[in-house]
Amino acid sequence: MSAEPLSTLSTTPAPPPPPSIARGLPWDLYRRQVAAILGLEVRKGFFGKRALGVYFLALMPVTILALRAIVSRAFGSHSDPVEVARTFAISFQTFFLRLVIFFGCVEVFGNLIRREMLERTLHYYFLSPVRREVLAAAKYLTGLLVSFTLFGGATIASFFFAYLPCGLGAFFHDFGQLLAYVGVAFLACLGYGAVFLTFGFFFKSPAIPAVIVFGWEAINFLLPPFLKKISMIHYLESLCPVSVPLGPFAIPADAPSPWVAIPGIFLLTAVLLAISARKIRQLEISYEED
Repeated sequence: MSAEPLSTLSTTPAPPPPPSIARGLPWDLYRRQVAAILGLEVRKGFFGKRALGVYFLALMPVTILALRAIVSRAFGSHSDPVEVARTFAISFQTFFLRLVIFFGCVEVFGNLIRREMLERTLHYYFLSPVRREVLAAAKYLTGLLVSFTLFGGATIASFFFAYLPCGLGAFFHDFGQLLAYVGVAFLACLGYGAVFLTFGFFFKSPAIPAVIVFGWEAINFLLPPFLKKISMIHYLESLCPVSVPLGPFAIPADAPSPWVAIPGIFLLTAVLLAISARKIRQLEISYEED
């Protein structure tokens, strides 16, 4: 990776900011630096060698539901829209949220900083005139753009193929549910992304913390109500438009309202990003340890 694209930020002087901005932070400079970093990182996020695993995860539910729709159309079977809505809700909450988006965010966000250290390219950013907090924010926005584009698109495609045997009328009838699922997918990328970006500053490999968090999320339905509140999946599932049965061993708990769940995920994201900004300020590059 070359530092040339970022060097333009230091060789091309910015016009003098207005007096009101000059007295505060140079937000216009930060925006241009974030845009420059995004231009570099987004290409790697979508077309880098590590993107293959993320594409595989995103295409899994789409492929399964597409094959199911093809078989249904081939045999001329007609599905009940109510049953389709319930089946999609179960698959979205148990498979898409807990596995596909979760491990997709592990791959995308868990390697944003650590990958640069392993490839010995992070120092190019540190040598450029970019505040490290701006770098952390740009890295996070890159991961959010990549993950939501893939998993939000996969949500739309999966919903379409799930309803295809019912006809387009049923698809547009439940279009509001699709918007809710896309919103939940965005919040999942937002929250899990911040979690695994932060873990990247504390662990050399995202695998260990990912397994721990995955286990905690997996047993969420068995936890008492006060412990459910410190699980991301508890808030994400409460925002899904169709509720699903939790099983005979589940411990019931009141689902948080959207006025609690959505601000709670944003607040957690903000706290974790603040921790990431602090950690990247303290980060020292020592390739000899790797």
